[in-house]
Amino acid sequence: MINVNLISEQDRLRRVGETAGRIAFFVAVAVFILTMAAITLQQTRIRGLRSNTGAVQAQIDQLQARKGEIDRLQAQIDGKRPLVDLLRNARDSEARWCNALTHIDDARPQGIALISLRSSDTLQPKVKDPSAAPGKPVHYEGFIITGEAERTDLVGTFMTNLQNTDSFGQVFMESVRERKGAGGKQFFEFSVQAILGKERPAT
Repeated sequence: MINVNLISEQDRLRRVGETAGRIAFFVAVAVFILTMAAITLQQTRIRGLRSNTGAVQAQIDQLQARKGEIDRLQAQIDGKRPLVDLLRNARDSEARWCNALTHIDDARPQGIALISLRSSDTLQPKVKDPSAAPGKPVHYEGFIITGEAERTDLVGTFMTNLQNTDSFGQVFMESVRERKGAGGKQFFEFSVQAILGKERPAT
């Protein structure tokens, strides 16, 4: 009777041990699976971060390359800007003088024939500007215009017409003298200064 009970107890203990072993095995497998899943997830996240970092770095490299190109273009523009400004000023100046020539022809009344037009940027009219500083000459841009008029009043009309154009601010008489042509016909030879735009100090 005693031996039978011992055998039953041993069987029970064996079954308990086997059950505990199986449980431990399944727990170990579960822990392994969870560990591997965690490692895989972490690696996936790291690869994702590396991929994002690479994309961001590529964008940074592209922006730096564009900035370098923009800097080179800006340097070229800065280097050529004085020439561009010079050409623009020359173009504006050329248009200004050409417009003035057109206005001279438009201002000429019937009975006046033009002999010569001489441009200058150092005109000094005989009539002095009372507001100018004493001892400091003022130079003007404009034309010295010579011509012949059938009557003296036509010279005055011509000067008034010039002064009323958009090109000229002031017009001064330099000289006018009576002359006789072929057949004793009387005419008047004149010279006027037509001032363009703004005055500028002499250099």
